Amino acid sequence: MRVASVDKGFVAAAPGKVFEVLASPGDYPRWWPGARTGHGDELRLPGMGRVGVRAQDARPGVELVFRLDGRRHGGRLQWYLEPFKEGTAVYGIVDLETERRWTARRARRIRAGIRGALVALKGMLE
Repeated sequence: MRVASVDKGFVAAAPGKVFEVLASPGDYPRWWPGARTGHGDELRLPGMGRVGVRAQDARPGVELVFRLDGRRHGGRLQWYLEPFKEGTAVYGIVDLETERRWTARRARRIRAGIRGALVALKGMLE
């Protein structure tokens, strides 16, 4: 089953500064509500649970893509940055494939987690 979520927020900071923060997933638990550290490159992300996180693609100041590998799911977390007026429009995109069907409630927790990350990112950088 495929679980996907997209959310967008605005941060009054330059794309390069936003990119710096998002480029270090090991630091996500410091600012992303509900994110927790795990072993090695593993994180617990809201709605997604325990996942291995590794960089897949990066275009500095524009886009970051991380591969997520969980026990029964995998996919990607993408941050897309777009200059907008005096700051940056930030898109948080999660696209997962799961072995079994997830409840609608769990899928909503993923979107709520991304929304929480965007709000926290805004609060930290402004």
